[in-house]
Amino acid sequence: MTGVAGDAVRPARGYDSLMVASSVFVVAIVLHGADHVRQGTGSLTREVFWGGAVIAVLGFGTLGITALRHPRAPLYCAIVGLYTAIGVSASHVLPHWSAFSDSYTNQVNADFISWAAVLFEIGAAFVLGLLGVRELRRQRAAEPVRA
Repeated sequence: MTGVAGDAVRPARGYDSLMVASSVFVVAIVLHGADHVRQGTGSLTREVFWGGAVIAVLGFGTLGITALRHPRAPLYCAIVGLYTAIGVSASHVLPHWSAFSDSYTNQVNADFISWAAVLFEIGAAFVLGLLGVRELRRQRAAEPVRA
């Protein structure tokens, strides 16, 4: 599509994709958190507990900033999504490496539900990050060339 009407439709679609991805991401965060409660949070280190709390706050922030269609929403979603995908993977998928580890590979109580919840969160975060990057690139391509 070209012209004024076509350009007006594209940003709305980009933000609609971010809104859906942010919503799914928040659901994934809630499910992963609920699984931690189900397993018992007593074995979590403070670093893992507070790291998860920070991710939850940032995740709910993606939903808010995207719902408001803030101009920086794509950047925020890209950063939070990719940060979360890397951080949660490092914490839960890698073997124990630090106080930030809650490695499911070393736990006997990490069952199918735990793995499903954490992989859902990692996947939702990664998709959110990629959609944020895509929207940033689209916005950059739409900017007028300055001399």
